[in-house]
This record gives sequence, structure tokens and C-alpha cells, in this order.
Amino acid sequence: MGAALAAIALAALVLVGPAQSALAGDPVSLDGRYVVDEAGVLGGSTAEVQDAIDTLATEQGVNLFVVYTERFENPADRQQWATETAQLNQLGTNDVLLAVAVDDRLYQLSVDAGFPLDDQQLQSIETDDIVPQLRNEDWAGAAVAAAQGLDGALGGSGGSGSSSGSGAGGGGGLFGGLVWVVAILVVLLVGAVVIALVLRRRRTLDKAVTAQVQAAGPSQKELDQKVGALLVELDDAVTSSTEELGFAVAQFGAETTAPFQTALTEVKTELSRAFTIKQKLDDAVPDTAVERRAWSLEIIDICEKADARLDSQAAAFDALRDVERDPAPALAEARTELADSETAAPEVRERLATLAQSYDPAALGTVEGSAEQIEKLRQFATAQLGEAEQAIAAGRSGEAAVQIRAARQASTQVRTLALAVLTLEKNLREASAGLAAAVADAESDVAAAAQLEASRPGTGIAGLVAAVTVELERARTAGARDPLNARQALERADAPLDQALAADRTERERQSRILAQRDRAISSAESQVASTQQFLETRRGAVGPDARTRLSEAQRHLDQAHALATTDPEGSLREATSASELATRAAASAQQDVSWAQSGQGSWGTGGSWTSSGSRQSGGGDDFGGALLGGIIGSMLGGGGGGRSSYRGGFGGGSSRGGGFGGFGGGGGGGSRRSSGGSFGGGGRRGGGGRF
Repeated sequence: MGAALAAIALAALVLVGPAQSALAGDPVSLDGRYVVDEAGVLGGSTAEVQDAIDTLATEQGVNLFVVYTERFENPADRQQWATETAQLNQLGTNDVLLAVAVDDRLYQLSVDAGFPLDDQQLQSIETDDIVPQLRNEDWAGAAVAAAQGLDGALGGSGGSGSSSGSGAGGGGGLFGGLVWVVAILVVLLVGAVVIALVLRRRRTLDKAVTAQVQAAGPSQKELDQKVGALLVELDDAVTSSTEELGFAVAQFGAETTAPFQTALTEVKTELSRAFTIKQKLDDAVPDTAVERRAWSLEIIDICEKADARLDSQAAAFDALRDVERDPAPALAEARTELADSETAAPEVRERLATLAQSYDPAALGTVEGSAEQIEKLRQFATAQLGEAEQAIAAGRSGEAAVQIRAARQASTQVRTLALAVLTLEKNLREASAGLAAAVADAESDVAAAAQLEASRPGTGIAGLVAAVTVELERARTAGARDPLNARQALERADAPLDQALAADRTERERQSRILAQRDRAISSAESQVASTQQFLETRRGAVGPDARTRLSEAQRHLDQAHALATTDPEGSLREATSASELATRAAASAQQDVSWAQSGQGSWGTGGSWTSSGSRQSGGGDDFGGALLGGIIGSMLGGGGGGRSSYRGGFGGGSSRGGGFGGFGGGGGGGSRRSSGGSFGGGGRRGGGGRF
């Protein structure tokens, strides 16, 4: 009776009504609720679901929102539906959305790009916890399993884990049984009261700590936004400064430009340190509120000091180049650079068509849309040089200098885009050879495992062999279409088996194998880092802090792999493997950012060119979209105020500085995609789903 009363009391505390969305099946407004059951499938199980959600929030600080609807409509795409629901309700980094379309038998688990579980962990939660319950139409069980799976993956107990015992032994007969039943009920009731008091005290303490933090300064959410904004801004400033320094070195020589090179090198080092701290904030290791706040403030301090370091050199750099005084020579040079790229777009389009015959789209993701982007950038550069010529004739040399700089940046990106296709073509050829070597290693391991099992039965490696065999089959049948990813998957599967067999190899065999694996891993990491870097540099207007963080960390691990190559081959192999994995994640995140930006910004490619003051002019086709995607025009991120110009350029990046929390350059838009306007520079959402 006590347990029943407790259940009734708990149910009375949870009031979840039907969702009040505009139309059934449309993205849902949660209105502060954690469980929305438009489909009416939970019945009396809502309290059970809410209990699991509360446990997850208490143990991990993660909020799970669950929506059951009849179907996904407006949009019908499950991923986009979940993303729009997340945006509508301003879900944050630690907010998870599980959306289920009951009639269509579709589901989507959606998390922020910065959520501390990686894609493989999320997939395990989907396949092991959520889908089995959905297939059995245990709707409440699916939500509970999702909460428990998230809890377990984040390092918790994986659920409430309550258990019961029979109470056998001791006294006998009916009276003895009743005593045991009463005793168990008393224990359960007392336990429930104690747990409720503990949870209430923890919530009270959490609120007190939150209140103290808010009283002391900006909230963690505001800090997260500023961290993302400053990292994106400083990274763009470093890229633009590197481009401009290259122009200056070609014109004046390395000796004259040495002070600027020194400053830029120091800033790059500091930026790498900031990204390393950001990776600690993003990884799967739980952090305390104090740690997150301290690390966020450290990143902000690093970025602001590094930004000031660049700004301190900007005036001297501008005086050195002095394009404003006499822009005519720079205009002629810019026209020559643009003319050199006249055939770039058709050549790239032809090469990509040839590559598409041999490789899957996933293998070509970092060069997707390159020909179209080249055309847009060339249109933009042509328009800017035309306006610069008119400005020179009218005596507006300052305006002409800005337009020439923007055109040269566009031409630089055109060359990078064309080079990226050639680089990927080479990398894919090398990846095919690497895949063949990985297949040979895996086949050797499988054969060695068979011999070991025959000579010493019961070694327990059958499961490892099975996993390798599956990936071997995939590599043989489909690996040639995506050799880089196939090799990575095969080597991940083979690593545990390789480790299990190491004890039975001679030291010479073991070292020889490690050296071969090290060389392949370093070569692969170099290819992936280079391809991802080229993709990010030429689409930086749409890429947020998460992809940049992963890429910076990939480069750091690759540098460490090179440093350890001769003294610690095994450590070098580990570092190179980490570099490849991080570069792969960076590329996926950057591609997702670009895809989201292009689909969510309806103003892209609508025609018209833009002046240095940020005002639209008539004509020009969709050249503005190419410049915006390339990060040459930066005003879109923050209102366009307060910077050197609306174009990113010059030593120090020429981006808008300053501004308060939550916006790029103080112009609003926020450092997150959760804003209704969908500004660039946010982390986006990821996750998986499908049919059940």
C-alpha cells in the first residue's frame, strides 16, 4: 500500500498535457515540458518517463526532452524536424531531444554538436537501448532506456537500477512472510523518503550555486556563446592575416616582414592552446561547474590577448603595404591573379566527375560544391575589381583598397579550392594502397588467431575475430569506393585483436608491424588534416567553433606523432590515429555546418554585390553567397559594426571586434544555431535515427 501511495503521489506531481503545436505533426513547442505525447501512446506511463528524465538530470546535468507525435510534417525529414524543434525551444549543449513519429515508425535522437558523447556512443544508445523498445511499441520503455543509456554512457549508473529480493530464510510460516513483507515495504518507503530529501537538497544546493555564479558574472551559457564567438573570430583573423602576410612577403621579402611573422606565430600558438582547452570542455569526460567556468574564462582571456597582439601590429602592417596611397599596382596584380584562374571551375568540375565514377560521395565530401564555389568567388572578385577601378577614378582610394583586398582573398580561395581537389585525388590513391595493407594485416591476424585457437583452445578471441571478419568483408566489397573510411574502420576493429596476439609475436615482428602501421597512420593523418584544413579555410564563413576545435587538436596530435616517430613508434602510432579520428570528426562537423548554413540562410545567392560599407548593390548574381561562405564578408555574423571594414582582410583579420556576450561583434545572432535567425558560427545539432 505504501508503494502504491508513493506512486500516486509521484504521478500527482507530474502534470503533462497534450502538446499545443500549430498542427499535429509540426515541430513542437515544449512550453517548459520534458514529455510531450501528441500521439497519446504513453497512457499512465508519463510519470515513469519523467522519473528517468529527472534521474538523468540529477546525476549528469543533462536534460532529455521526449516528443511522441503521429508523424513528422512541415518538414517531413526527421532530422530537420528535430532540429527545428530544438531551435524553436532554444535547446542548449546539454539538452537532448528524442522525437518519435508513431504512425510513420520513425525516430530521431538529436543532440548539440558540442554534446559530450561522440557519434559512436550515440549510435550504441539508439541501437541497444531505444530501437528494441520502439519495435516492441514499448513507448515509455524507449524514453526510459534513452535516459538510462545516456546516463550510463556519461559515466553514471545507467539507470535507477532498483532491485528486489525474495527474503527467503529466517522465520517461517505466514507470520514470518508477513513480517518480511512489512519490513521490505518499510525499507522501501524510508528509502524513498530519504532519496526525495537528498534530491531536494541537491536541487536546492544547485540553485544556490547557480544564483551565486549568476550574481558573480555571466552565466555559463553566456560564457559558452562568447567562447565560441571569440574562437571563430580569432581563427578567421589568423587565416586572413596569414593570407595578407603572404602577399607582403612576396612584395617586400621575409626580412622586412619578420616582426609580423613573429606576432602571427605567437598568436597561432595561443590559439592552439585555446582550442585544446575547448576540446576539454567538449570531450566525454564530465566536468564540474567550477572547471567549465574557469576553462571558459581562460579561453576568453587567451583570445582577447591574442586578438590585441594582432591589432597592435595592424597599423604598422597597413603602413608597410600602403595600398590606399596608390592602389593602381595592386589592382593590376589582382587582375592578373584572377585571370590565372579562368579555367579553374571547368577543370575542377571535370576532375570531380571523374572521381565520382570511382568513389562514393562520402569520400568526396571535402570537395563537394567546389566548382560552384569557384565560380561564385570569381564573380565576386570580378565585381569588386570593377568597383575598385571606378573608386580609383573617383579618388576614393581607401574604398578601392578594401575592394582589391577582398578580390585577392577570393582569388586565393579559388586556388585553394582547385588545389584541394588535386590533393584529395592523390590522397585517395594513397588511401587505396593503405587499405590494401590494412586488409593484409587483418587477414594475417585472423589467420594467426585461428592457429592460436587451434593450439590453445579457450583463448576467448573468437569475438575479436568475428568483428575483424565483418570489417574485412566490408573492406573487400565496398572499401575501394571509400578507402580512407574503410581503412579506419578496419584498423579500429583489428586493433584489439592485434593487441591480443602481440604476446605471441617476436619483438622483431612486433616492432616491424608497429613501424609499418605508424607510417600508414601518419600519412593518413596528414592527408585528412590537409583536406579538412582546405575545406574549412574556403568555407570559414559558415564553420563554427566545434569543427575548428577538432581540426586544431588533430594538428596538435599530428605534430606529436611526428615528434615521437623515431623515439616512440608506438606512441607515434597512437597520436597519428587520434589525429585522423579528430580530423574526420572536424570534416563531418564542418560539412554539417555548411549544409545547415546553406539551407537555413534564404538570403544567400539572391543577387547583388556588396560595397565596403555593407550595403547591397544591384546585379552581380550570387557572388555574395560565395564571399559570405568563404568568410571574406564578415558582417553577416554580427551586424557589421565596429570593424575595420565589412570585408575580412588585413593583418589581424579585419573582423568586427568587441560586443557583449552572446553575439559576434556585438551584432546579435549569438554564438549558437539555436537563435531563431540561425546565425553562422554555432555548433549545430547531430545525432541519428531511422525506422524501427
